[in-house]
Amino acid sequence: MSTEQSPLRICCYGSSSSRTPEKYTDAAYELGALLARRGHTCVNGAGSAGCMAAMNHGANDGDGHIVGVIHEKFVVDGSDWFEGAHSIFREERHEIMVAKGNDLQERKRLLVEGADALVVLPGGPGTWDELWEMACARHIGFHSMPIVCVNVDGYYDTFKEQLRRAHEDELLYKHPRDIVHFEDTPEAAVNWVEAYLANPGNTPKGKPVLRRKASMLKRMQSNLSGSTVPFWERMTSFFGDEDARSNASSKAIDADSRKVTLQHLAVFSAGVSMGLLIASRGGTKGSSA
Repeated sequence: MSTEQSPLRICCYGSSSSRTPEKYTDAAYELGALLARRGHTCVNGAGSAGCMAAMNHGANDGDGHIVGVIHEKFVVDGSDWFEGAHSIFREERHEIMVAKGNDLQERKRLLVEGADALVVLPGGPGTWDELWEMACARHIGFHSMPIVCVNVDGYYDTFKEQLRRAHEDELLYKHPRDIVHFEDTPEAAVNWVEAYLANPGNTPKGKPVLRRKASMLKRMQSNLSGSTVPFWERMTSFFGDEDARSNASSKAIDADSRKVTLQHLAVFSAGVSMGLLIASRGGTKGSSA
């Protein structure tokens, strides 16, 4: 793989258990060292054991840049240091970020914020939670970051099988290969990430951007706010045409749109009239009683 690859910010998930098998920590060290050699930033949970510790050792030994993200609950009272954080973060060339809150959501957000890709080493439920949350977000289009699992000794074979089964049973919107990728070694995983991101068709510019549609209440507020946009465009926007406002100066609302709008107004007016009639009859009965 070319050494001219632009530096990337790569978020890495992996075990934090001191009982992690050596075959997994060896792969983690290799990953950290490889990221350092290629000039990529390694972002991880700052752990001092398991795959995270080995990864940090490898990246540090290779003079790489490391960003650790740790939760504030591990801050030692009366100190500026952190329980459980790897000692390499005492060095000024590395960064450590502190997440707040009464759960792990802020920490997970900081880990992936600004990341170009996710590389997942073997790990337990915490690693799986991080992996599947980001896989789900990619599946439904909230991000386009490539995700690759380092499938050491077939550790993630069952995840591959689960995705295959879900695809076979037509439970997925995308093909499994477009959700999570699997490679057997750290080098193959990093090579795949670099190749994926080097392809212009895989960058966010080549992907459709999801836009949140305004709520009915927001459309009502917009149309009742005294806007100078012509009445017909405002009413059409209220009933669902999100592009009416932007196109008002360049394209007239056609006759069919006006007809539909008039139908909506007629139904709305009839409803108001019926409500007033019922209210007035109720008031009359109450006063006569």
